[in-house]
Amino acid sequence: MSAARVHDVSVLYVEDDDATRTELAELLGRRVRELRVAADGAAGLAAFRAHEPDLVLSDIRMPQLDGLAMARELRALRPELPIVLTTAHSDLSYLLEAIELGADGYVLKPIALPQLTRALDRAVELVLHRRAARRHAEERERLIGELEAALARVKRLSGLLPICASCKRIRDDRGYWQQLEAYITEHSEAEFTHGLCQECVTKLYGDLVR
Repeated sequence: MSAARVHDVSVLYVEDDDATRTELAELLGRRVRELRVAADGAAGLAAFRAHEPDLVLSDIRMPQLDGLAMARELRALRPELPIVLTTAHSDLSYLLEAIELGADGYVLKPIALPQLTRALDRAVELVLHRRAARRHAEERERLIGELEAALARVKRLSGLLPICASCKRIRDDRGYWQQLEAYITEHSEAEFTHGLCQECVTKLYGDLVR
């Protein structure tokens, strides 16, 4: 994370060690738009459900609910959530579990600021990329909806229609005279069903219906 830049993301930081949590929370608070802090995995899970942050930074070894168990719960709630885990050099077995879990980054303790910065920068970029992809998909759906509405309006008949007073044909834009049914079918979504009105029944079959 650049020292001069505040990232437009919300972060949940979970750490049970008071000194480490205080130090890193102060740093993170200056680098991200919103920061939530929890002292163990159970509190972290509750904070995530309440605030739905963009990404999570968490220690692995914690009381109540360790970081790996919490991460599994978070993955179930939001599979695409970026998660960065921290662990001590002596806990490499946990690190292997974190890799199997699909953690998006990990930082060894004692935490070196450049290493933490790189891991979080990658997680932030992942958040921003997915956010941009969602906006693109939403914009695409909006444009498709507008286009479909525009096409529907184009298909709707409007204005003055030149129609022959005798044969009832309609003159189209090319100057040709079309049957009324053909013209309406071409310029609207209407479908036809055929029948006879009472006057035509009498006119055509008067002798049969009397």
